[in-house]
Amino acid sequence: MLTGMITAAVLAGWFHSQYTIGFQSPVLVRFEWPFVIAERIASDGATRAQADQQGHRLSAWQEYACRKFGADCRVALAIQRAENPKGKCEIYHYNTDGTLDWGYFQINTVHLKRPGLNLRDLLDCKANIDFAYQLYQERGGFTPWSTYNSGLYRKFILPD
Repeated sequence: MLTGMITAAVLAGWFHSQYTIGFQSPVLVRFEWPFVIAERIASDGATRAQADQQGHRLSAWQEYACRKFGADCRVALAIQRAENPKGKCEIYHYNTDGTLDWGYFQINTVHLKRPGLNLRDLLDCKANIDFAYQLYQERGGFTPWSTYNSGLYRKFILPD
């Protein structure tokens, strides 16, 4: 036992001489469940959005977005697929103007000037969808997304 304590003290001394340890404030420990569970909705927009995906079921995040965007669910998901075809949450894209697009709905960094919003939040799918819906409400539509303005999102909507 004494040998173990001496070894630990020597290792601690060596570690302290080679490395420094600092703490960041605040210290955050966050555990996330690896599953996303969302109630399926049976709205016309969700049904049509699913058809746009060649019948593939909507993911839990797509279902969540449909609940947020309501009747505009189909267009919202077409924009999401145009901006982020793989539907990943922790993704970013460099733009030619020096800005970055972040997360599920590819929120541009020009929108980070808001109090309480940071890049880490935009890599969280739920927070990203919530903020995308907030932008949609504030702007009265989907004009903050270049794929909407250019019409590129229409590639992701099947003809009726």
